[in-house]
Amino acid sequence: MTDSYDAYLQRHELKPNEFTYMEMLSVAVSRELADGDFAFVGTGTPLLAAGLAQRSHAKTMTIILEAGTVGPTIAHMPISVADPRAAYQATTLSSLVDAFGTIAARGYCTVGILGAAECDMYANLNSTALGSYWPAGVSEDGRGPHTRFTGSGGANSIAALADKIIVMMVHERRRFPRKVQYLTTIAGMRGPAGETRFDYGLYRGGDVVVISDLCKMRPDPQTGILYATELFPGVSAEMVQEATGWEVDLSRAVPGGVPTEEELRILRMEVDPARIYLNREKKG
Repeated sequence: MTDSYDAYLQRHELKPNEFTYMEMLSVAVSRELADGDFAFVGTGTPLLAAGLAQRSHAKTMTIILEAGTVGPTIAHMPISVADPRAAYQATTLSSLVDAFGTIAARGYCTVGILGAAECDMYANLNSTALGSYWPAGVSEDGRGPHTRFTGSGGANSIAALADKIIVMMVHERRRFPRKVQYLTTIAGMRGPAGETRFDYGLYRGGDVVVISDLCKMRPDPQTGILYATELFPGVSAEMVQEATGWEVDLSRAVPGGVPTEEELRILRMEVDPARIYLNREKKG
């Protein structure tokens, strides 16, 4: 351990073998990224995981950003997909059309990392609105949306074209309802037999892992409903069920891996030393 890391830990009141919920989440997501992946990554918390993977076990992973940046090295944490800091050592600087048309639509996207406001039991994601979608003047009940979010962006296209989707979220009951209030993105199977993604013409994808600060969940191969596969350190089955809006199958869950000291050091000293995203606190 270097003197600079010692000073960092003291300044931020951290310990080398203890971690925050955001650090746990970032490490868990990074472990789902493989060497050689072509990964569509959004800015914010997904880049924490991608930056860690790129510096550890997935050195040949190619990061793709929606704005058309391909193959960058994340040396300084960007704050948007068009931030010039996201272009460092990139192999290609192109456009959104190339990112989705030349790469994703041709089958070169092996994995995408997405976030959302809501994720339901089939891994449908909502990043559009809570409450009525339509403005009050034209909605059926005369009420507009309670909350309007940023919308799909590229999430719907990524989930339709990528081989695998990693959903990265904070685990709260309001974020994990039985059914999303608005279906923005079909990240998993969409619904039961007859209502699956394949019934609606989405023939790629369907492999999804939902990673929260409490656990990992994957779709049951028969029903498509998410069940818990890993519980993170200090998390009980009761905590997961209390924070989830449907009856979660917890019988197959095993203890999740604890972040190593080296993973934490890389996150803190190399990926996000200013703690732009690592200092985010859980709300609610």
